[in-house]
Amino acid sequence: MPKFVAVVGAKHSGKTVIIQQLVPVLKRRGYHVATIKEMKSAKTKAAPKTSKDTLKQSEPDAEIFVASPLNETTLILKKKISLKEIVPFLNGMDYIVLEGFDKEKVFAKIIAAKAAREAASFSDGLAIAISGRVTETKQETQKASALQIPLFNIKNQAEELANVVEEKAFSMLPNLLDCAKCHPVGECGFPTCYDNAKAIVSGKSKARCCPLSHKEKFCIEVNGVKVPLKNFPEAIIQNMLLGMLSSLHETEDIESFKIEMNKP
Repeated sequence: MPKFVAVVGAKHSGKTVIIQQLVPVLKRRGYHVATIKEMKSAKTKAAPKTSKDTLKQSEPDAEIFVASPLNETTLILKKKISLKEIVPFLNGMDYIVLEGFDKEKVFAKIIAAKAAREAASFSDGLAIAISGRVTETKQETQKASALQIPLFNIKNQAEELANVVEEKAFSMLPNLLDCAKCHPVGECGFPTCYDNAKAIVSGKSKARCCPLSHKEKFCIEVNGVKVPLKNFPEAIIQNMLLGMLSSLHETEDIESFKIEMNKP
């Protein structure tokens, strides 16, 4: 499962520069790295510059546009999808570095800021580091140190920042809002995924992913996204399906099965 880290901050705080410096370091260490950029103010991203005939295919009538030149593949979906729906496209990645997504509460974050006050406004208990323009002046660096979050000047400390990412980043939590309905706390020991994420960042929890994600013997996908299951509903659904399938012809010894349904 890939580990996530989001670089969050205001405009012109140095988010892109941090990613441009961090990703090559992770790649030199042998990791497969993907990046996702949140574009809050843009309605669409322009189609890639290519031949006129290819660009005609990207016109609004097509729901998906794929360009496949010699050395890359560009896929454009003509609709907005969630972060959870994007992740399955990035199968095989070790790290996913996000730019933006500061409202999400389910992965570690690097704060990019121009000043200490700005850094504080993005501090939500999930920050593993602070970088950006705030580290370029001694005065702002001293003010930001009061947040008790490690500071790194990305221009000469990219390796050190990568060390923190390796140590602290974890797999994106599923954000199960009702995880604690059946118990005082969720199976992770915390009432919400946000609380679990904060515990991982602070070192109070040694987990690096949601405990429900370890249950690979049985899983359900809805619209291509895995739905984590607790022990009780997992057992009910699994036993129900096994009972139904075992009554069918040539299904006496079931070792695995797959059911797929497309809504009419």
